[in-house]
Amino acid sequence: MKKLLLSLLFITVVSSLILAEDIPPPQIQSDFDGEGRADLAVFRPSDGVWYLQRSQLGFTAVHFGVATDKIVPADYDGDQRTDIAVYRPSDGVWYIQRSYLGFIAIPFGVAEDIPVPADYNYDGKEDIAVFRPSNGSWYIYNLSTNQFYAFQFGQKGDIPVPADYDGDWKADIAVFRDGTWYLQRSRDGFTGIQFGQAGDKPVPQHYDRDFKADLAVFRPINGTWYLQRSILGFTGFQFGVSTDKPVPTDYDGDGKADIAVYRNGVWYIQKSSSGLAVFEFGDASDKPISNAFVP
Repeated sequence: MKKLLLSLLFITVVSSLILAEDIPPPQIQSDFDGEGRADLAVFRPSDGVWYLQRSQLGFTAVHFGVATDKIVPADYDGDQRTDIAVYRPSDGVWYIQRSYLGFIAIPFGVAEDIPVPADYNYDGKEDIAVFRPSNGSWYIYNLSTNQFYAFQFGQKGDIPVPADYDGDWKADIAVFRDGTWYLQRSRDGFTGIQFGQAGDKPVPQHYDRDFKADLAVFRPINGTWYLQRSILGFTGFQFGVSTDKPVPTDYDGDGKADIAVYRNGVWYIQKSSSGLAVFEFGDASDKPISNAFVP
């Protein structure tokens, strides 16, 4: 009996280790070289060029897109590197330069759609997806299986905020409506949570390293961030001014998203591991990549 119990324990431990190795870490937004930390990066509408200051591979500039495109950076091929990509509302086409699998162009969407790429099915690749305000529907296209899904969740005026809120490695369909979050979690089901107010910019991220996205908003009227972290609890932090673009992501590679803003070509980053850092990279008209999905 003792040998049997030890054998079962060994199998359980080994199985757990295998599963842990199979689980990809959450994709870090704006990590173009796969080093595990976000890079400073901007898209310049005036010339259609992406300017990247990669932490490992250094500086590069890539012409990809036109002024009216919506930038949709994400890891579409599962290599843990953010891919350069745009959604062109005029023709409803996604143009994606994947770092591993190369270029693709996929018609998916109409002019009014809001792009919401994320890994909705836990295959390690972010899916092409849009939220359509006119009917409150989500349309998702899985690049791995070529399968299409549609869900009605939300209404006109909602801000889509997909993220993994229940820690099962699948992005959840969710919307922010005048201070209330409505979440359709893939494991824990539906919930509605009041956190914020009308005019806030929702900025859900992994702020406390438990692999669950935390509810968070940036309030332009007072330049304050309000975070409801799943482990560390609530905090309010004044960081920024009303015209700043919030750009939260993990810039120091410690597994926690950092509070950060972009202001006229200057990045102000409150790193969770080492405090304030300030960098000049870009200009006033640029679109910072880590702000791509912030309203």
